[in-house]
Amino acid sequence: MIALKFYVYAYLRDDGTPYYIGKGHGKRAWNKHIGITVPTNNKIVLLESNLTEVGAFALERRYIRWYGRKDLGSGILRNLTDGGDGATGKRGPQKAPRSPEHIAKLVAAAKERMSDPVKRRQISMSLKGTIFSEERKIKLRGRKQSLETITKRINKNTGKKRSPEQVERIRLGIIEGIKKKKREY
Repeated sequence: MIALKFYVYAYLRDDGTPYYIGKGHGKRAWNKHIGITVPTNNKIVLLESNLTEVGAFALERRYIRWYGRKDLGSGILRNLTDGGDGATGKRGPQKAPRSPEHIAKLVAAAKERMSDPVKRRQISMSLKGTIFSEERKIKLRGRKQSLETITKRINKNTGKKRSPEQVERIRLGIIEGIKKKKREY
């Protein structure tokens, strides 16, 4: 059975002309793109739906050729390719597995990111107010700590004196988190 789960979509300008044509499935049309601003929902149009992947690639190429590309001086689209060459979803069985060297580089980059206090703060603030499912919470916690470990941690921090600067930083961090939550509602 052939899966008809793909579609071709367009992002529209205020005057109704398209500025980007893409192929997708699931929520691709509404997700962040590199180098392209995703418009509000009323400016995203599904041009064709219930397509095979091959059919969606072919129609994407046809629409891009029809409207032309700005970078080539042939039209109005901000697409940087002629279409029909994108990847589908995340790593699948058809893709080569990552090499140990590649995995080591990814791990090193993640460790470097997490060692930067500014980045850690940004990540922390971006997650404030996020509601996770119980399953996700368990995954995020990783392995469970023993009662002994928890007791040691509590005893270590109980009665700890903080400098006025530390208290102020903590207070400001809490206030920022509250302000961010209010903006989200």
